[in-house]
Amino acid sequence: MHPRLLCADLACGLLALDAENSHHLAVVLRARVGDQIVIFDGRGQEGQGVVRTADKTKAVVEIESIQTISRESPLHITVLQALCTGDKMDWVVQKSTELGAAQIIPMAAARSVLKLEPGRALKRIEHWRAIAQAAAAQSGRTVVPTISPVMSFREALVNWTQEESPKTGWLLDPFAKERFSTAPMQGPVAIWIGPEAGWTDEEEQLAKAAGIRGLQLGPRILRTETAAAVALTALAMKSGEF
Repeated sequence: MHPRLLCADLACGLLALDAENSHHLAVVLRARVGDQIVIFDGRGQEGQGVVRTADKTKAVVEIESIQTISRESPLHITVLQALCTGDKMDWVVQKSTELGAAQIIPMAAARSVLKLEPGRALKRIEHWRAIAQAAAAQSGRTVVPTISPVMSFREALVNWTQEESPKTGWLLDPFAKERFSTAPMQGPVAIWIGPEAGWTDEEEQLAKAAGIRGLQLGPRILRTETAAAVALTALAMKSGEF
């Protein structure tokens, strides 16, 4: 597999990479002049190219051909992940990207241990977007999932109810009666994942009132950072990707 880099300005011909991509190409990937490379724009296009200058500050590649390629899930999947501590959010973003999520919404639930002030939240969003870009490049995706600003649980519910298109919403709950194997998955799918301490009764009631149904992933209780990967894998199986 050829090295892959994300570059929004994709066109045939000589393409000068920015400093970050130049460093990644020359230092991290150890590319040399004449090596084959893939450049994707994050919106569905992928270009085949050749390294012409492997300078760590101003590398140049020649794009020989561009094509539109889809390696996306047939289901438009949104992961609404309650904020979790340590590097768990990094893991969720990385694995959700690899497994085909179209959108990831970090969400402040009532029992979220991680609390982000506005300034810190902006920095974390930029950090998670960089993780998503790297995961998209590594996994062969041509589209980078959207990482939304941090929302409260209620803000996420308002966004959900205002969307008029047909959709399916599932609130992951280890004690729910409905199982993934028999649950319908029509239209865009939103998976709501609670924090380490779980949802409050109020959150569950609000979700139910908004038409979001409880769903269990199996007989065992999963960690919050595990749930997204399991749900996305199950959705891939259900949609025929595997």
